[in-house]
Amino acid sequence: MTIEDDTAELTEVQLAEMRPARAVLTPQQFEAVASVRRGRPKAQAPKVPVTIRLDADVVETYKATGDGWQTRMNECLSRGAQELRASPKTHPRDRGKKPSVGLSGKAKAG
Repeated sequence: MTIEDDTAELTEVQLAEMRPARAVLTPQQFEAVASVRRGRPKAQAPKVPVTIRLDADVVETYKATGDGWQTRMNECLSRGAQELRASPKTHPRDRGKKPSVGLSGKAKAG
């Protein structure tokens, strides 16, 4: 059974009698109804959409864990980021290189 099966269609007379909520509710009632937020609440730290190329076996391994695989992958990447922030290390290919100076005059890695 769907909602459509359980709901009678409004007649032309009923439709003609309809008025806006603001006209039939008290200001307090209307404010209470109008202030209801719909949808997912705003995240304190929203996710950032990215495009990234990963090895197929990595993606398949995570997908094989079922629904929520992207969240689990994000958790692993988050732990890795925490480790990097705790002890920043240069990448082996960057060792021995002097930082170059960009247009702003500030040194940049590379």
